[in-house]
Amino acid sequence: MAGLSRRLVGIAGAAVLAAMWAASPAFATGVEPAQATKAPPAVGNVSGVTVTAPEKPNPLVNPESQFVRGHLAENRNQQYARFRDPICVRVLGLPPEFDAFIAKRVVELAEEVKAPVDPSPACTPNVNVIFSPKPQAQLDDIAKRRDVLFGYFLKAETKKVTTFTRPIQAWYLTRARDTLGNNILELLETPPCVGSGAPGAPPCDIKAPAVMGKAGSRLGNDMSTELVHALILADATKVADAKIGAVADYVAVLALARWQGLEHCNALPTILNLMADGCEADAIAEAATPGDLGLLEGLYTVNPRESGSQQRMTIAGRMETAVKKDAAEGDRR
Repeated sequence: MAGLSRRLVGIAGAAVLAAMWAASPAFATGVEPAQATKAPPAVGNVSGVTVTAPEKPNPLVNPESQFVRGHLAENRNQQYARFRDPICVRVLGLPPEFDAFIAKRVVELAEEVKAPVDPSPACTPNVNVIFSPKPQAQLDDIAKRRDVLFGYFLKAETKKVTTFTRPIQAWYLTRARDTLGNNILELLETPPCVGSGAPGAPPCDIKAPAVMGKAGSRLGNDMSTELVHALILADATKVADAKIGAVADYVAVLALARWQGLEHCNALPTILNLMADGCEADAIAEAATPGDLGLLEGLYTVNPRESGSQQRMTIAGRMETAVKKDAAEGDRR
């Protein structure tokens, strides 16, 4: 498909929320004969030029581990969230064929990385994607009516959290689950559960007074963290010229994990560079890369109750394997 037409801007305005990112010195001429055997050969006039050798990668720093550390957001237990409930996607704000294309791509990528998917067309969306020509107004409306979708943040960060700053931006609602199956939403202030009679109370299932882990192991505490909902808001005016396939893959990757630091351009190939600041053209992928897929597959296959450091090692290892395999296949081509 070609780039999204700017005519979509008017159509996107109809979107509404559904479900509620040495110098070398110049050699002197005229060297004395006695010195000629020791001095380098004379050259003509050479202007001072500094040649800097490329910095060698630090063998003690794993780039994939640094990528995971910098871009996957940890919860309060320092673990990484993923969907445990089957994923159901709804996309609004574009012509129906584009909405359907993006939703289908999210599901395809989810299946590829072994994330759970709800195949029912009547499923309740837990991934909502909205394209709007006025994303800040859309965000303000969500803040008034469904601020639970912003998930956990500090009160001092309220203005930052509710300000639209990127071409495509995401917010995530997560929950913590203990070994007994008790779970609770991770929020700024935990509201009452559904069934308490409180109007607009979010869904939560608490079978005990609180969720709790077990002490005695550095590898895990019998706690895990889960994605409950992903809200993705796109500025239709800023992505109008982007290729629909690239936008779909960016949204799909964004939907399947809880991300941070997406404004930074990455040295590793990733679809996340599509909307990052300051990326050179050759650093921008137009589809999810093997590294992206390796990271997400690692996230969805790692033991959810392991400690954050153990999870990071597993996820980074899966990503590194995928990157190296792709590089080897590229050398053979």
